[in-house]
Formats: sequence, structure tokens, C-alpha cells
Amino acid sequence: MTMPALINKYREKVFVEGLKGAYSIFSQAFLMAKQENGPAEFWDIGEKSQMEGAEKVYDIFAPYLKKAKSCRENAGCFADSYTTFSGGEYGYAPKNHNMYARGILSNGVSFALATSGSGCIYSSGTQYSNICAVLYVDLNAVGLPNKAGVDYFGFYITKDGIKPMGVQGWDGGLNGYTCEFKGQSKGNGTGCTAWVLNNQNMDYLRHDISAQWQ
Repeated sequence: MTMPALINKYREKVFVEGLKGAYSIFSQAFLMAKQENGPAEFWDIGEKSQMEGAEKVYDIFAPYLKKAKSCRENAGCFADSYTTFSGGEYGYAPKNHNMYARGILSNGVSFALATSGSGCIYSSGTQYSNICAVLYVDLNAVGLPNKAGVDYFGFYITKDGIKPMGVQGWDGGLNGYTCEFKGQSKGNGTGCTAWVLNNQNMDYLRHDISAQWQ
């Protein structure tokens, strides 16, 4: 392999391991929050897509996270802008929306939380139901490349635990959180989370994985 190819392969491995680590951290935090506060469907997390609710979700998870920085409703924990891994403009960067409560973990992972409303009744397709909140992570905070599907990924927080976006057969939901090689949606790449955790690679960066995954 050429030197650039080796570097890219190493970087990919680092991001894969970082995503696995973030998934573990938030999964454990969810279990502890559930033990302390009861079932997630009974949490008081406000109305869908409102900052007040995002702050409540943040406060539920915060005691179980080792944080280096707490931005909450303020800017500073995410990059100014992102792209999709297929090269398009990313439309949902946390810094540009007023519905996310944000922070940075001690391991350098940025996270943003948004509420889906008390009662956990929101669904996204047939693959995701009982959604309480949404979680986004940037595996190296404001550091490059700031690309969905490379260092930026999405999860749903359901009443049963943390679920990676992009399970087989999912259409990407209303925001187009797809994982398509030449995808044109403004959320493309956010839905690569499940592929990475299941397959331990980012092969979708190099070729169309739809025949294997969709």
C-alpha cells in the first residue's frame, strides 16, 4: 500500500475505535440514568426539538459522563460547519441549530443532545420506535475532517437504549440521514453509524454498500 493509503487506513481505524468507545460510554450512561431516574419513557424531557428539553436530557446524562467542557446551549464544542462524506454541504451541524445541548467528553469526543419529547413516542420508519432523544458525536471535537460518516455520527436514544442510526433497510428518516456512496441528502453520512459498529470499517467511503446493507 502507498503511504497515503496507509495513513487513511490508520485514520479510519482510529475513528472506528473512537465510535465504538463513544457508543459504549453513552450506553453505560443510559443504563445508569435509567437506574437513577426510572424508565426513559417517564423522564421529563420537554417538547420535541426544543432547547429546554435538550437541556433536560443533558442534565440527565451529565452525572454519568466525564466531561472536559460543557457548552450546553452555547457554541464552541463543535466545528462551524460540516460536509457529508460524499462531498455535499451538511445541513444539520449542531453549532447552527438552537435545539442541541452540547459538551465535550474528557476523551475529546464532542456530543450534542436533542429531545424527541417526553413519553418517547417519536418513531423514524419501522426500524426505530419509542425515540426519547437524539445524540450526535464528533469523534475529535472541532478537529478535521468534520465529515458525517467519517468523524461525525448519529444515534437515537430510545426507551430501550442507545441505537446507532442506519440499521439495514432504514431510509434515513426525514433528514436524510443516509449512508450512500454518492448520496445527495444534506444528512448523508450520519446514518453510517450502524455499518461502522457492525462491520468495523468504513468501506462505504470507497464503494457503494447498498447491495450489502440496504
